[in-house]
Amino acid sequence: MDVSQFLSLFLIAFVFVITPGPGTLAVFAKSLSQGFIPAFYLSLGLVLGDLIYLSIVIFSLDLFSEAIMPIMGYIKIFGGLYLVYLGINAWNAHKVKLGFYTSHKTNAKEFLTGLLIASTNPKVIIFYIAVLPTFINLSQVTFTHALEILSTVSVGLILGISLINIAVVRIKQWFTKPGMEVRINQITGIVMIVAGILLGLL
Repeated sequence: MDVSQFLSLFLIAFVFVITPGPGTLAVFAKSLSQGFIPAFYLSLGLVLGDLIYLSIVIFSLDLFSEAIMPIMGYIKIFGGLYLVYLGINAWNAHKVKLGFYTSHKTNAKEFLTGLLIASTNPKVIIFYIAVLPTFINLSQVTFTHALEILSTVSVGLILGISLINIAVVRIKQWFTKPGMEVRINQITGIVMIVAGILLGLL
C-alpha cells in the first residue's frame, strides 16, 4: 500500500467512524454521563466489531474477483455515491436527543456492549464492500496486504472515536448549546460528501 492509498483509507475510516450512527452516539452519551474510561472500552468493542466485518469482506472478495473486476469502475462510483449518501444523511440528521447511561458497568461489559452494537449494524459491512475494492487488487488479496488494510483502518477508527470521546469529556458544556448537534452533523456531512466525490473521480 503506497502513501496515497494509506492516507485515503485512513481518512475514509476516520470520517466513517465520526459520522453520526449508533456507535458514535453510544460513545458520545457514555462520555457525557460517565467519562473517558467507560467510553474508551465501549469504543474498543466498536472498533473490534468493525474489524471483524472488515476481515470478512477482505478475505471473501477474492471469491468473486473475476465477476467484479470488469465492473470495477462502476463499483468505485458506487462507493463514492454511498459516501455522498452518508454525508447527505448526516447533513439532514435531526438534533439528537442523547440518552444518558446511569448504571455503571465493568470495563469488560462496556467492551462487549460496543462489540454488540457494531456487530448488529449492517451498514458497516455494506460500507466496506463499497469502498474496499478501491484499495485492493481483487485478483491478488495477500495476507500482508490484508494486514496493512486492517492496521490502517484500525488507526483511523480508534483515532476518530477517541477524539470524539476526549472532546466530549473536555467540552461537555458546548454540546448543551442550542443548535450544536446540527452544526456537527453538517460539518461531518460536508466532509463525507467531499470524500465520496473524490473517491468516485480519482
